[in-house]
Amino acid sequence: MQALLELVLQLRLRLKDMTDDILTIYSEKGMPPFKKPLIVSVCVLLVIYRFVYYPLRSKVDLRSVELEKWKTIDAHYDDFESARNRISAYRNRLPQLKDKEEWLSYILTSTAKPYGIAFDSLSAQTETEAGNFLLVARTVTVTTTYAKLGKWLADIENTPIIMKISEVIVKKASGRVGYIQVQMKVSTVYSRFAPRDGEKP
Repeated sequence: MQALLELVLQLRLRLKDMTDDILTIYSEKGMPPFKKPLIVSVCVLLVIYRFVYYPLRSKVDLRSVELEKWKTIDAHYDDFESARNRISAYRNRLPQLKDKEEWLSYILTSTAKPYGIAFDSLSAQTETEAGNFLLVARTVTVTTTYAKLGKWLADIENTPIIMKISEVIVKKASGRVGYIQVQMKVSTVYSRFAPRDGEKP
């Protein structure tokens, strides 16, 4: 610590001596002795600015922009990750596009079978494009009881894959006590450009 204080004092003394010398020369001879050193100093400073300071300043500015970008990303990373996980969960609830021709028919058949429900008719599949999605629907007609119908509808709408019963028409079955004739439209959605996890586009 003592050595540092001594060094500071010596520097102060030298600076004072230099200042005194400059003032003495200036008072005796005026500005001419200082012209050449000033010109050289200005040239050196310009060279330093152009080839050292300016490139370094540009790099610092670039790094500052990158730092701000990463700070912004870091501040919103949790929101982004949460949104991405939700989108992934929704995508995984969509049926795979490669199964488009058979999947809806398979779900209707497999959920109806445990209740002994047979189809009176099953329409051809209709497809409607909506942006990046494909809405696929079938209309099915069955004759069954109220109890079996309720359980079957619950099974359809509780499948892990997104399903929607968009239309149901119920009327009494002629000549069969306790039975109803039901016509319903069932639909699902396929993503045409965003395949599910593990599915090839």
